[in-house]
Amino acid sequence: MMKKVGKVIFNFSMIIALLIPITMDPLVVRAESKANTLGELKQELTKLKEQKAYQDNQKNLTQQEINQNIASIQQADKEKEQVRAEVTNAQNRIVESEEEISKVTEETKSLLKYFQLIEGENEYIEYITKASSTTELIMRISAVEQIADYNQKKLHELDDLIKENEELKVELAAKEKELEAKIEASSVAIGSLRNQLSALNELNEDINSQINNQQALIKYYEGVCTSDDQPLSECIKVASNSGWTKPLVQGRVTSPWGYRVDPITGAASSFHNAVDIGGNPEGTPIYAGTNGTVAAITRRSNCGGNMIYIHSEVQGKAYTIQYAHVLDVYVNVGDTVTINDVIATVGGGPKTWSYERCSTGAHLHYGVSTGYYLGGGPDGYSSWSKFVASSVQPVGFPALGIWWYSRW
Repeated sequence: MMKKVGKVIFNFSMIIALLIPITMDPLVVRAESKANTLGELKQELTKLKEQKAYQDNQKNLTQQEINQNIASIQQADKEKEQVRAEVTNAQNRIVESEEEISKVTEETKSLLKYFQLIEGENEYIEYITKASSTTELIMRISAVEQIADYNQKKLHELDDLIKENEELKVELAAKEKELEAKIEASSVAIGSLRNQLSALNELNEDINSQINNQQALIKYYEGVCTSDDQPLSECIKVASNSGWTKPLVQGRVTSPWGYRVDPITGAASSFHNAVDIGGNPEGTPIYAGTNGTVAAITRRSNCGGNMIYIHSEVQGKAYTIQYAHVLDVYVNVGDTVTINDVIATVGGGPKTWSYERCSTGAHLHYGVSTGYYLGGGPDGYSSWSKFVASSVQPVGFPALGIWWYSRW
């Protein structure tokens, strides 16, 4: 079983290494996938589905391991109950044997006393001398000896039984300890496997989101491209920007871009691919920080809530802008937006907690990555890991904790 668990852990580690390369410098890692045409977008969609199938299989294997460990615990619990019953029976037998020893000892003392072996009285001699013949004399002597031998043998048997039951108690106690260790090991394994399953569920949800977003983007491009071979850059021109604006009229950075202590897990050196903007209640309007085209929308993710991705070009360079933890979404995939458009409202607070668990309060997670997430253009790429790895620090925000009151 441990070999199977090790295999699952190794496979899971490989998935994490591929999907979240947070140990790499996010400014150095470059995208390898370049979806320049609608046909290439469709090929990437096929790869995403294959990856989903692989992770579904890993989930099934992990769940099987969990089920096996649960069955092992149940069996060990059942054996523990049997052991405890045997211990109780052994204890009862010891008590009964000790009572029987006391009884036989008293009977022996009475018998020997009667036959003058203890007190020195005349009953034994009188009993012997009253024999009417030599044969009867021998029989009477033999009878007394047999009774005494029987009682002594009985006492030895009872002593042996007590020792046997005491040894059984020690043996059963050791077995119970062994079963408890087995239950503990299985419980630890279950905890670890459930953590893996939880992580796989999150990864799988991200892949589901990518698949849904990719399908929506393909549907959009199918409406504006003349063929699968036409370059996406010819199908639609992403609006250009000379600079950056802020997505909120006011606010303050509550968590910076870069490595930090994760506020949810407490993990040190957790890479944060955005700035968190607080200071606004849920429902506050969110503007497009740049002119661009809506490339993807993820809805009700358990880690990120509702998320919008917009392709933009700033000073001739391609970027994808991420708006996460939003409450209301006012745009659709393919929409062209300007910096004057309200695209969503602030979420991340109690109104979103019914479906997302990665937010501790109302705020906007505002991330910027180079290239076009989900494909498109010479810097196109599709995987989530490449989107995170190509993250850059958003421009134009004051230092941590300082308020601003203008989008410019």
